[in-house]
Amino acid sequence: MNKKLLIACMLLIGIVFTGYGQIRISGIVTDAADGTTLPGVTVRIKDTTQGTQTNMDGQFEVAAAEDAVLVFSFIGMASVEVPVEGRSIINIAMKADITNLQEFVLIGYGTGTRQDLTAPITTISSEEISRQITSNPAQALQGKVAGMQVTNSGEPGSQPQIRIRGVSTVFAGGGGPLYVVDGVIVNNINFLNNNDIESMTVLKDASAGAIYGVQAANGVILVTTKEGKKGDTQVNFSSYTGFQQATNIMEMANTAQYIELLNQRTGLTGIGNIIDPGLHTISTNWYDELTRSAMITSHELSISGGTDNSSYSYGIGYFYQDGILDSHNPTNNNNFNRLNFRAKSDYYFNNIDLGYNLIFSQNNTTPAFNYALFQGYVAPPAFEARQDNGEWTDPTVLGFSGPFANPLASAYYHDVVNEEYVIIPSTYFSMDFAEYFNFRSSLSANLSFGQGKSYNPTYYVSGLQANSTSSLNKNNNFSRNLQFDNTMEYSRFFNQHSLKILAGSSLQDFFSNYLTATGYNVPLLPGENPYIRLGDDHNRDGNDGGFKSRVASFFSRVSYNYDSKYLLMATIRADGSSKYNEHWGYFPSLGLGWVISQEEFMRNQDVFNYLKFRGSWGQLGNNNVPPNSVEIVGAPGPGTTGIFGGNNPVPGLTFQTVYNNFMLWEMIEEFNGGVEIFTLANRLNLELDFYNRTTYDAVFTAPIPGVAGTESLLGNNGTIRNRGIEMVLRWTDTNNAGDLTYSLSGNFSTVNNEVLAIRNESGVIFGALTNGQFLTRTVVGQPVGAFYGYNVIGIFQSFEEINNYTSDNGVRLQPDALPGDFIFENVNGDDVIDERDRVMLGSPIPDFTFGFTASVSYKQWDASAVIQGVYGNKIYNAKRTVRNIFPDANYDRDFYDNHWQGSGTSNTYPSAALTRRNIFPNSFFVESGSYVRIRNVQIGYTLPENVRQKLRMRSLRVYVSAQNPVTFFAYNGYTPEIGGSPIATGIDNQTYPLSATFTGGVNVTF
Repeated sequence: MNKKLLIACMLLIGIVFTGYGQIRISGIVTDAADGTTLPGVTVRIKDTTQGTQTNMDGQFEVAAAEDAVLVFSFIGMASVEVPVEGRSIINIAMKADITNLQEFVLIGYGTGTRQDLTAPITTISSEEISRQITSNPAQALQGKVAGMQVTNSGEPGSQPQIRIRGVSTVFAGGGGPLYVVDGVIVNNINFLNNNDIESMTVLKDASAGAIYGVQAANGVILVTTKEGKKGDTQVNFSSYTGFQQATNIMEMANTAQYIELLNQRTGLTGIGNIIDPGLHTISTNWYDELTRSAMITSHELSISGGTDNSSYSYGIGYFYQDGILDSHNPTNNNNFNRLNFRAKSDYYFNNIDLGYNLIFSQNNTTPAFNYALFQGYVAPPAFEARQDNGEWTDPTVLGFSGPFANPLASAYYHDVVNEEYVIIPSTYFSMDFAEYFNFRSSLSANLSFGQGKSYNPTYYVSGLQANSTSSLNKNNNFSRNLQFDNTMEYSRFFNQHSLKILAGSSLQDFFSNYLTATGYNVPLLPGENPYIRLGDDHNRDGNDGGFKSRVASFFSRVSYNYDSKYLLMATIRADGSSKYNEHWGYFPSLGLGWVISQEEFMRNQDVFNYLKFRGSWGQLGNNNVPPNSVEIVGAPGPGTTGIFGGNNPVPGLTFQTVYNNFMLWEMIEEFNGGVEIFTLANRLNLELDFYNRTTYDAVFTAPIPGVAGTESLLGNNGTIRNRGIEMVLRWTDTNNAGDLTYSLSGNFSTVNNEVLAIRNESGVIFGALTNGQFLTRTVVGQPVGAFYGYNVIGIFQSFEEINNYTSDNGVRLQPDALPGDFIFENVNGDDVIDERDRVMLGSPIPDFTFGFTASVSYKQWDASAVIQGVYGNKIYNAKRTVRNIFPDANYDRDFYDNHWQGSGTSNTYPSAALTRRNIFPNSFFVESGSYVRIRNVQIGYTLPENVRQKLRMRSLRVYVSAQNPVTFFAYNGYTPEIGGSPIATGIDNQTYPLSATFTGGVNVTF
């Protein structure tokens, strides 16, 4: 009995002392910059998981020991640690964190703080994105991310081509990044407008992307849309309107110059007749006829807010952009418009969170007829688009040699309209339990409905440009991707240790189908859409198809740090894909970090405010191959012989594809080493990374013996390596008065692309074909898709020079040449210039890319500028090589000004003859693709607070902006941004011009 009493007394004393050690602490958290309260600040007791959050008024209350330490953290603010020291009231003013080390960063299926990262991850804020005037948010990334090359087109609604850390695959369509919007995997993000986005995070290396396994081979872009925050309801309206102007329009030879060049050619070759310039007095600039100033406008309205138990954000937007290509036909002028809506709500019940997200987008595109631009390049300037009576001018009656078309008529009769609907519903459930655990489940669907119409009316311009039978093609397509994700996370802080363990699964089910039909002799009724059934009943075509695929995935990640000094992040993912017979692949990664500035021996130095070394390794897969890659696909076909000696052929099946039973997904292995530095009172930040990225089992088509029933087979046939350096440098500062803030940042990255192995009989992957010869090819020791042809070493000035250009055996090497022709290098030293003398002529992959951003704000004024560029890549100017088809094609003004006109006049430009041998792929047509562009300039003014209060506004900002106003480059074309497939990129047959966009806008918040 006495023992029981003693134990009870001891427990009572312990409870009393425990209660005495715990005190209730309350306070208010404010923003040090303006004194406003901060809702949603996390207040945690250090080295525990216990804590709370501030309410809508910035107030908090928490129980803690008298000697505890409270940690205050909030996105965008520097974390604050405050000893309790027995106090019951603690008020905190938090300052903006210019280092952003405590900023939460998306890392795939979760978040982490920037200081805990072991991989290079770049986050672009909503402010940076919204200041770009683009139709697609992905275009706003240009110049913002080291190691990322963004190739934009000027065509409305176009999708940019994005390559991260070089070219890792040769398979067309397999080189783009993975997009994840609020956890949902999508093909692109053209259904969002820039103001919808809270942030875009780019996972560049394998250790960061390994959590997405076979879908992350070419990088991952994580998109977070805006969500509600605790506080009063806010209404925001954003709008801008402006115009676009075609820039860098090529100047072509006028009629007098054109006739002069044709007569020079006749004098040199004897081909054709001398033309009297007086017979042609009309001079048309076709590019002036085909381009125009065009309108662009965007409007977005959103409402957001929240309480302690819920938050919400709704938005609706409309975007419209006219194209600068003018068809002169109001019913089918080039344009793009998009209407989109989003709704996001979250609900919080003690330890349970749940919510939903809905994205809807509808867009219409009237695409341009880009070939009209090519026709404008080759067409003689000696005729007008229409005659005096309004009829189209027939260019063939002028007597010029070539199948010329009237460019404006081609654009006028191009009638194509595409419409797309995108619906992305998603929902999630999250529960904290057992103190350290969180379970999260999410279900989503990505639904896309598309339909298109192409109508080709009857018309007559010339015998070569006419259509006697109208036709109407309609197509419908549907795709659906269901995604079911489940994760369990264990998170614990103890002593100086921080540990997070994530385990999860992801299931995806993809289905797609299409149906297309064509009718003939379909009349176009005024004011109505045409219908196929109105055409000939007996003359219709149709086709349909589809495919499906599934991926099952299991993954885990361990994140650990000790005392914020020693960092570790390890992941493993197993993916099972229906696209392969060997279904499963395994993709691990490991990242290590050492924050050396936290070491005791660094305490007394004042050079580095923060210094971290990190290294990582990881493996990824590439699942972007056709779904039928390991299946035999047959098509019905007529028989050629009877069966068992019969005389009547029996229909059967023919192979459309032959499968490779042993094909695997491409595997990417990457090593990355980096350093992060903050110095000069955290104002200067440097990030430097070195990477080595190798693609094993690269997928491409290789020739096989004809007895297999096909000439080629898709398989694992090569190895590709990309390696380089990335550097980011930032400077941020504020004056003592706090009314002037400015920042400067620059990024620079190199890439060295090399093919290490090709496993086919020839050792070559052939790419683009021009004038009967391959222009690009991929071989060991060279970059993917390098240009290939004859090396020009000069221009023949005379027949004597032609006769003296001989081999070592005295054989004339170019006996059929004329003065003014190219001199081709005799590379192998034999007695003839032939295909064995062709060499690599350069790569369309830049040696390095760069970007520079500057921003400044002074009181109510702000200004920003973005400059970006590339260096070292090449472009093949293919539009200059068409004289085998268009002998009398026009010449651009650069050629006219610099061409060879007689001995000594030029040793770089040929004569006007440009004979067939001169237009074979050669180094003259390979030009520099380097450029520097002022990407964006914006100046804004925000109304002072006292004025806003009178107007009952939270904020009002007006601005003017210029997008792509100036580009500096040497290439003879509209733009040096030329995309293409990995093995056939940088080839300019005629690219849609990039436009300069000038807008004025307003942002209002109530």
